[in-house]
This record gives sequence, C-alpha cells and structure tokens, in this order.
Amino acid sequence: MENLLVKKILKKIKKLLREGRFLKNIYKTNYDKNVLISYTVLPFLTNRNNHSNVQESKIIANIFNSLEFNVDIIHYTNQKEIDYIKYDVIFGFGEPFENSFKQKNFKRIYYATGAHVCHQNYAEIQRVQEVNTKYNSNILPKRLVPWNWSMSTSLSDFLIVIGNEWTKSTYEKYTKKPVYPINATALINNKCKNIKRDIEKTKKSFLWFGSSGLVHKGLDLCLEYFSEHSNLTLHICGQMEDDFQELFRSYFEKDNIYYYGFIDVNSQKFIDIVSNCSFSIFPTCSEGQATALLTTMGIGLIPISTKYSGIDIERLGFLIDELDLYSINNVLQKVISLENIEIEISANKLTKYTEDYHSLIYFEKKFRKIIESTNAVQ
Repeated sequence: MENLLVKKILKKIKKLLREGRFLKNIYKTNYDKNVLISYTVLPFLTNRNNHSNVQESKIIANIFNSLEFNVDIIHYTNQKEIDYIKYDVIFGFGEPFENSFKQKNFKRIYYATGAHVCHQNYAEIQRVQEVNTKYNSNILPKRLVPWNWSMSTSLSDFLIVIGNEWTKSTYEKYTKKPVYPINATALINNKCKNIKRDIEKTKKSFLWFGSSGLVHKGLDLCLEYFSEHSNLTLHICGQMEDDFQELFRSYFEKDNIYYYGFIDVNSQKFIDIVSNCSFSIFPTCSEGQATALLTTMGIGLIPISTKYSGIDIERLGFLIDELDLYSINNVLQKVISLENIEIEISANKLTKYTEDYHSLIYFEKKFRKIIESTNAVQ
C-alpha cells in the first residue's frame, strides 16, 4: 500500500513538472511570425496516444508550422509570467490565454474543447444535487471548471469549438465574434474493424464507456435502470470514483451489470467487450463532443445519448430527451424492438460515418480551412 502511494505521488509530481514546461520553437524554424499555443504540452513530451487531444494538438501545431509560424507551446494551467510582445497569434485557452489580455492586442483564437463553462458547471452541479437528494449522500462534482476565463470566451477574435451546433450555441450567448464548430476525432482501434457480432446475442447488451465525472456522464442513471431490467446487460468501462463506488456498490453486484475499470481502447480486452455489445449508452449532461461515444461509434456501436453529447444523436442513434429514468426507458423500449438487420445496417453506417467525419484527415482539413478563412494568420 505504501509503495502504491509513493508511486501515485511521484506520478503526480512528474506530471506537474511536465505541465510546468514552456516549449519554445518546437520546430526550430526561423519564420517572421510567432504563435503561442496554450493547450497541452504533454503530447510533445511523450509518445502515448491515450486521448483524442493528443493527436489533435499535434495536428494544430503542424498546421501553424506549415503556415510559417514559429511555434511555442505552454500548458493551459501554467501560471508563468509571459512576455507576449513577440507573438502575432495566441491560440488555445487557459491561464496563459486569459492573462494575454493584459498585454498588447494581437490576434487571439479561443479553442473551446467543452461546452461553455456557464452551462457545464451548472449542469453537473444540478445532476450531483439530484443524486445527493435522492440518496441522502454527499457526492461532489468532479468536472467543475474552476476558472471563468470570461475575457477569452467573449473578447477573442474568433472561437473554434469542438462539437456541433448545440455546443456552439452555448458560446454564442457570450460573444458577438464568429464561432466555428469542428468535429473531434475518435480513437479508433483498427483491429476492431474486423468484428463480426452475433446480433441476436448482442442486441440487448449495452456499453457505458467514459472518463471522470460518473454522475456528470449519467452512470448512476444507467445503474438504476439496468438493475431493474435483468433482461438487459450493461458493460461499464471507466475509472471508478471512491464516493460513487461507495454509494452505488450494491448495483455493481447485479448479475447483468459488469464493471471492468479503465480499459485501453487498443487492448484485446476492449475488443472482447465491444464485440459483445450492439449499443453504447451515455446520458451525459455536458460535453464539447463526447469522444468516448465517438470511439464506440467508430466500432459500430449505436449511440444512445443526449443532445448534450455534442453529437447529432437524433440523426445517428437514439436521443434521450431528459436525464431521467422515464426518458431512458422510452428510448430503450424502442431499441430492444429493433430487427437484427436494422442494427447491422446502422452499425455499418456508423463505422463509415466516423471514419469520414471524425478522422485525423477530416479534422486537419477542417481546422486548416477555418484558420485560413480568417485574417488571424495573414
């Protein structure tokens, strides 16, 4: 136990040291223009590709380099005092971005990776309050954004928002500047492309696949619903939270609910799990665009989610109208009545859709088009 605690502490220290790095002129170029990217330095310090922002941040940096910018990168939480005088453009979000408004008026491109903080924070608090009232518990929100960054969202020259028109709408309330939505990329395991599901066996099996903020992402609702419907099976992949586990411990003991913990999408275990499901369910209250859901769509799981996922669910899967058991039941009763051939056709269409519109190639083309259509990089 002691060794485990030491390892956790050392890992946290190592991460903080990395986040404190200020990476200057990463391509060693000598152009006339300079850009500061305030986003994440981690993809440029390790070779791990465990999140969509890893692959996307590298594309963003490459595009600025191709547009003849010397590229500096700083982590969005970095409190380092910066002399912004040399920069022509600052891109991203976070503390370095917000602090830039204290200095000269260069071009600013705000990069929004989630719904606006005013929506996100309230939405999660509301969901957590519902759970605490129902169970007389004291779960705390896990995904609250502690910074407001009001100048960044309202005064930047334009905004690029990961998500769809709904995500975009959460920002349009707070700015009169142009807002451009862009699709997130999915993490695709190419080995999953060869999956052949026995639809008759998998049509009543569902996957909840997500990251931190288990109440935020509706796992509590899924546990409650599936615990009362033993004819359906719920598979759960994601890191557990202590207070959530303590409160919902009895639900995980149900015979039709399987919990696996964190599962790498590139692992054989992940392939085995998704091979036994036909649907992914994700009753989230707020996202930019739910990359976990996109990843499951890319391997043919039909999405069941809310408009807050930032994905056009009503067109691609089944929309949960409200975050309650009644709405979930309405959707799942429709879903389990689908014919096998309908499920198979939808799965194939989803795989193709994700490859076409949530690939690295699509993201790169769209991002470049947005950047070049503005006067920020001229």
